[in-house]
Amino acid sequence: MASGSRIAFSGVMLVVFGCLFLADQLGAIHFGAVFHTWWPAILVIAGLLSLIEKPASIFGPLVMLTVGAALLLRNLGYIKLESVWKLWPVILIALGLNSLFASKGGGKG
Repeated sequence: MASGSRIAFSGVMLVVFGCLFLADQLGAIHFGAVFHTWWPAILVIAGLLSLIEKPASIFGPLVMLTVGAALLLRNLGYIKLESVWKLWPVILIALGLNSLFASKGGGKG
């Protein structure tokens, strides 16, 4: 059931973005600039949906949330790209935590 809802969500997103880009191409709206700024929100939403669907696997969704949030904050002018790159050790921390939790969960079964 979860994969069916994911396919439906993906299909709806494709139709919505297709319509928006078509309207942009026909001159009805100017969606390109909006998309250029807000596209990282897609990563944030995908990360949140993954956390809701599969709360046991948190590494991938957290990476999507972190990257999406950082890029969105950069696009909105709240942080500079240099500031984001200073946080690269967080990736090491996340990998270590993922490894710890994966080995802990693997021993139960």
